[in-house]
Amino acid sequence: MPPPTGYLTATGIEACLQFLASTYPSICKLFIMPEKSIEGRTIRAIKIGKGSGAKRHAVLFIGGVHAREVVNPDLLVSLALKLCRAYIGGTGLTFGGKVFNAPTIKLIVEAMDIYVLPLVNPDGRVFVQSPSGDAMWRKNRNPNPGLPCKGVDINRNYDFLFSSGIMTSSSSCSDVFKGSAAFSEPETRNVRHMLDRFPQICCMADVHSYSQLILYPWGDDNNQTTDPAMNFQNPVFDGLRGTAGDTAYKEFIPEADLDFFVATGNRMRDAIAEVAGTVYTVEQAVLLYPTSGTSKDYSYSRHFVDATKRKVSAYTVETGTQFQPTYATALNVIREVSAGLVRFCLSCLCVVEETLAGTTLTGRLDDMRAFRDQVLRETPKGRRYVSLLEDNGVELMQIILRDKKLRAEVVDLTKGIDAVVRSRKAAKPKVFGASIIQAAEKLSASIASKASPTLKKAIEEVRRDIKHFSGRGVLDGLKLASGVQGPTSGRK
Repeated sequence: MPPPTGYLTATGIEACLQFLASTYPSICKLFIMPEKSIEGRTIRAIKIGKGSGAKRHAVLFIGGVHAREVVNPDLLVSLALKLCRAYIGGTGLTFGGKVFNAPTIKLIVEAMDIYVLPLVNPDGRVFVQSPSGDAMWRKNRNPNPGLPCKGVDINRNYDFLFSSGIMTSSSSCSDVFKGSAAFSEPETRNVRHMLDRFPQICCMADVHSYSQLILYPWGDDNNQTTDPAMNFQNPVFDGLRGTAGDTAYKEFIPEADLDFFVATGNRMRDAIAEVAGTVYTVEQAVLLYPTSGTSKDYSYSRHFVDATKRKVSAYTVETGTQFQPTYATALNVIREVSAGLVRFCLSCLCVVEETLAGTTLTGRLDDMRAFRDQVLRETPKGRRYVSLLEDNGVELMQIILRDKKLRAEVVDLTKGIDAVVRSRKAAKPKVFGASIIQAAEKLSASIASKASPTLKKAIEEVRRDIKHFSGRGVLDGLKLASGVQGPTSGRK
């Protein structure tokens, strides 16, 4: 028996993408994937965004990987349509109780590119929706010549611990058959192509069903942040991975990355909950069950394997409570998760990077990120400042970017702060002088005058700490603000 009626067919999804590109050509571009599906179907994706530049952020959404999970391609097409309509119409987006105002939608479309590949596995969807097919089919439709059964599980076919055997099978009759080799399937290679062709992609969500979960790396074993040598590339640990909760092995993840994954997942969860009260669970993927060869772990692992590649903060979202709910129920799931994905886009923007775009400070961004992750996060107050910035980044960006004079003042102050930060390892570090302190006081008051009560409260919290930095270097200022006693090198 095929799934309930109402869902788009594979042909319908492709037609929707072509409609979007032809109806909204100023912000929507159509791409044809380099490889057709196993059964010869053309696979398309779109990019939504207005603007250009190598430093732009980009998000990749993929869906329809597992054929029986029929909600998610419709979800991604629906979200793409709503974003295009809202931007062109100059309106916001409302999903039940969650509202994104028009300036927020404008910020998303103009500050970043959103790539949508809604149907990775069209052959599987055709088979699931066919009266003569199998509604619970999971894999693609590879005939697997010489093997007894059809199909490869696309989400076990990526090059991440492919040979480990963690929650995969070498039997073609298994639902988790991993295929003959990593990237043996054209559908998987198309996803890799997106990451390779568009290196500005820094965030990704692979949308699946079901369980109402937001999953972050790693999927092969429990996380740990203290031993970089204990990692998926180290053959010393081969055979020890894949058992959650044991002490033999834990997968290394930098603490700053883990903080981002948890905080961003929580923001997605909260946005979903605001729609109609449904609460998703944010957790490390291995807690669902150990896996290997998945899109999420492969995408995130790429920059560890090849340092020239950009880090991709990748999630798996498990939508709803059924593979194939009635379409009326699916529409509720679509509304809820769409809100979470819009919030995800916003979390992938950085107020500092957007403010400094096009200035001489863009060359300092890597060092600024290192300072954030290696210095700020090491002190209680530093962690608090990072959290406040991330929590209020959307409103800050809106205030700063729409006022050229204010943005110029922010850039000038950042130059002064950066000069002090850069000198922190010197024998005699620079200090925050009176001019920087006064500029910080004036700027924070100016932004607060335009801010919501929530942002005003955050600004006031930071303003109370400014006095701790006056006449001090950045390290001593952080220690004093955190209530940590230490040397006062760099004080006047």
